[in-house]
Amino acid sequence: MTPTRRRAPARPGLRSTRGRPVRGGAMAPPRWRRWALPALLTVATLVAVVLYFTPLLGVRSVQVVGNSRLGQDEVVRAAGIESGTPMLQVDVDEIRARLQAVPKIAAAQVSLSWPSTVRVQVTERIPVAFLVARNGIQLVDADGVPFDVVPQLPADLPELRVRAASQNDATTRAAMTVLMALPQSVRAEVTAVIAERSNAIRLLLTGDREVAWGALEETPRKAAILPPLLTRPGKVYDVTTPALPTVA
Repeated sequence: MTPTRRRAPARPGLRSTRGRPVRGGAMAPPRWRRWALPALLTVATLVAVVLYFTPLLGVRSVQVVGNSRLGQDEVVRAAGIESGTPMLQVDVDEIRARLQAVPKIAAAQVSLSWPSTVRVQVTERIPVAFLVARNGIQLVDADGVPFDVVPQLPADLPELRVRAASQNDATTRAAMTVLMALPQSVRAEVTAVIAERSNAIRLLLTGDREVAWGALEETPRKAAILPPLLTRPGKVYDVTTPALPTVA
């Protein structure tokens, strides 16, 4: 009779896992986990380097919207966007700043449309008056900003007569506030906005007529009473005191 072979008693605190004893009964991690994380990090780093430094995901097109007076090529040149630039290197804030430095552009928004398009939306300045300056005839927008020089006097715009047109000039802002407050029907008759001071504004109208506006106070009320007042015959329409307007 063959004697039964006894197993050696297991050492306390050890278990066998695939032939490898582990203390405390914990399972030993598989060997692949030891190199999986470093491998994933290496792959991610390589992908990031490829995408950031190569044109694999580079700019292929620039979409410009909101432009009418400016051509697309002019906007793209001002934005400084070069074809093939990796999308990860496109700085939308820097591009927006470059665009907003263009006098004809009032505001700009820039966004990325993956995988390869930069979208540019511009808000152009719209001329509402013109200014005769030393360097020529300048178009002025509703904020009083001169932004373009034209060779001839615009026939469909009123002239802005101030000492120095500027968005930061109180007299310019007052003049443009009055002009933009007028109903469109009245604004079409204005040939010049004259502002010697911010509280001394006059409007010259077609038909050799004049409006004494005065200061900015009660501008909405003055703009409301002026259209019916202009139906009366006269040359000078005084709304400096809107409660007692006069026609002379």
